[in-house]
Amino acid sequence: KRNSGARDPPHSHPCSVFIPETEVENMERYVAQKRPTNPRPQKRTRRAEEDDPCDHYEGSLRVPKSVLDDCEASFTAADDRREKASTQFFDDTALMALVCRHDVVLFLANMRSAGEKQHYVYVLIETLFQHLPQWFSLGVLYDIGCQLERSCIKWNFLDRYLKRIVFGISVFHAFGHQWACQIVYHPRKREGFGLTDGEGCERVWHSISKLIAVLRVCGYHQRLYTLDRQIYNTRLEILDRLGQWLLKRTRHTSDKRTSAEAILHSSGQSQDFLRSQWAAQVEHQTKPLPKQRASSGKDALQAILDLRKARDVLKERIKFLEDAVLSGDSGDDVLTAEADLAKERVALKERNIQITNKQAILGVSD
Repeated sequence: KRNSGARDPPHSHPCSVFIPETEVENMERYVAQKRPTNPRPQKRTRRAEEDDPCDHYEGSLRVPKSVLDDCEASFTAADDRREKASTQFFDDTALMALVCRHDVVLFLANMRSAGEKQHYVYVLIETLFQHLPQWFSLGVLYDIGCQLERSCIKWNFLDRYLKRIVFGISVFHAFGHQWACQIVYHPRKREGFGLTDGEGCERVWHSISKLIAVLRVCGYHQRLYTLDRQIYNTRLEILDRLGQWLLKRTRHTSDKRTSAEAILHSSGQSQDFLRSQWAAQVEHQTKPLPKQRASSGKDALQAILDLRKARDVLKERIKFLEDAVLSGDSGDDVLTAEADLAKERVALKERNIQITNKQAILGVSD
């Protein structure tokens, strides 16, 4: 932790990949103006829950609101209020990198806040688009790519470029998302990403991890300069091996394609049929959930208990009629008892079927 204004002398790298601190701060203010701060969650009443609208799609998103809410709750990175490093002890808390398909660092943002806030992502993407032709499209793989696209649509972030961006989730983080989110955002299921895994940042962090101990005690400008030197050297090494990298990936892709074509051929189905079936599956499994009252489970359980009580009454009635038939005191009474007994047995059978069906819905048994 440094005192205010007590930075070391400026020392910048000629090929620095760091976004200027002023641009990051401008993006932070821009995001804060467009997106209001989330208030502290309050305890919801039953009436408020029942008055909530049905689950739905937000804007042009293909994943329902309920699924995105569950994904947001599952990831620490999705919650800006959770701290990864305390600003009480550190001025610079982390780094956020934008890397290309070949794991070359394009831009870096120096994080100075507690938590992985989205404005760092926006400033990285904004900076990249400023260096790309207007007809270029961009595929963005991020740990919580679903939340990133959701915020962009909800608050009009990156609205100038949104039609040119395809969002996805990095492969190894995808398994922490809901299934309905995976079938839309997983790079293996989303067109345009091929065999890209989106874990280039993790490999970059591993390559510079040896600098952690040194950079904890150096000055601000010295830290950025050291990181720039290391990243620049790594970039040269990657470019030097790029031919080998392309050859290796080409062979791997060819093997994958041969294997996939063999599986398709052995299925005996046409590609058009399989694509239509996949589209139907995606449509069905990403449907919004039907609206349910908070007391639906309690009401269903009470209905089973009521049916069981009615069944017990029928059993007692059947036992009484069976005793009357066996006694045989009066001919007319016996005939009436036999007719009533047949009706009550049919009613008991129907009650048992109703109870079994309702218990199956709740996943319970007698």
